[in-house]
Amino acid sequence: MRERLYKEISARLGRIYDVDGIPVYIRPQDSPNKPETAETAIKHFDLWNDNVVQLTQQRPFPTPAVFFEFPPIVWAAAGMKTMRARVDIRLHIVTATLAAMGTQYEAAALYRFRLIQATEDALRGMSGKPDERGRSFSTLAKVESDTDHNHEQVCEDIEVWATYCHDLSAYTQDGKVLTSFPVYLNTGDIFTPVFEDPFV
Repeated sequence: MRERLYKEISARLGRIYDVDGIPVYIRPQDSPNKPETAETAIKHFDLWNDNVVQLTQQRPFPTPAVFFEFPPIVWAAAGMKTMRARVDIRLHIVTATLAAMGTQYEAAALYRFRLIQATEDALRGMSGKPDERGRSFSTLAKVESDTDHNHEQVCEDIEVWATYCHDLSAYTQDGKVLTSFPVYLNTGDIFTPVFEDPFV
């Protein structure tokens, strides 16, 4: 699930474009192609590894950057060989600027907050349907924001999103989730030995 969350969230955030200095999320249905005058706002995605603390020891990365941190996940049995867990995704949003408040560059100093708002626009309402192995995740919910108030030119703001992941892979065969017993119609006839997608 972590790999899927990383890839799908990265894809969403990859559709945040810098339009005239303002980061904006553009949905695929609104504009399937990159706007002509816009650049991708987030330049780098990766897994978190104390990247800001170890800036001098690690390979440099372009900013703005988003790093994914997955705190420990506690899985619980949900019946019928299925598993369920709340998964938190800590997004480390790293920006760099020498701009300061109260100067002509104030807009650049506040860019980090506009980028955070664009990430919220991108992730609001996002969920993952069951894949071929019966793994899915519920609608993402923003649960915590931690603003960096102790920085020099590199800021590390953290936004935490939560979702509930379901793993039905132990009870899935050929992309269908098996039932533990036949499903009957009111007439008493057997309906089907498997649940099709609408019933997952």
